Amino acid sequence: MNLNDLTTQFLGLMNRTDLSNTPSLATTFINQSILRLQRELRVPFMEKTILYTIPSTFNPALGLAIPSDLLELIDINIDINGDGIMDYPLQRIDLKDAMRMSQMVDVPQVFARKGGYWIIGPQPAVNLNVEIVYYAEFSPLINPTDTNTISVIGWDAIIYGSLSAAADYYSDDRAGAFEARYKQIAEMLQEQADADELTSDAAVRPALLMSNDWTQYDGMVQ
Repeated sequence: MNLNDLTTQFLGLMNRTDLSNTPSLATTFINQSILRLQRELRVPFMEKTILYTIPSTFNPALGLAIPSDLLELIDINIDINGDGIMDYPLQRIDLKDAMRMSQMVDVPQVFARKGGYWIIGPQPAVNLNVEIVYYAEFSPLINPTDTNTISVIGWDAIIYGSLSAAADYYSDDRAGAFEARYKQIAEMLQEQADADELTSDAAVRPALLMSNDWTQYDGMVQ
């Protein structure tokens, strides 16, 4: 469903004239529901990958810029052979130790977060391939025809999450029923994803793949 479809469905189920006359408020409830879902869900369709090559201008004291749409990091992987196959993930350690190790030149082994960057240690060599796998925010719904992953896969979760938020706002007696339905749908999405992870043929690669152009991400987060 696009934003217009979600709004129409939401307004029809909420069925309040005071809300129908304020469409911007309906959009607010829908966006609140999407924000809640991206906070609570950790499912494969939220996974995203960034691939890039370390440039000659890489500053080890600054590290790798954290993507602006990151919700939660899954792995930072290293391709030490340059064959496009990620050999192993870096291990998260204390920032002080990572900063100390980042001054050494060797094969990277560890990382730590420092503000809007990840410090890598030892210092990665120029042209080393690095892969970041993470859970990403859903793209925003702004225009009536906009869609995103959750509006296509879990549109009913958005609807009932927005109904629950609206019912709280208006002290509507249906709040409990709306909230229960939202939780049922959200739990079903998460349980299905968890079950898929346990099957032998589960997909192991994220659905979204970004460019390997480092300049797109250098300094992305300030």
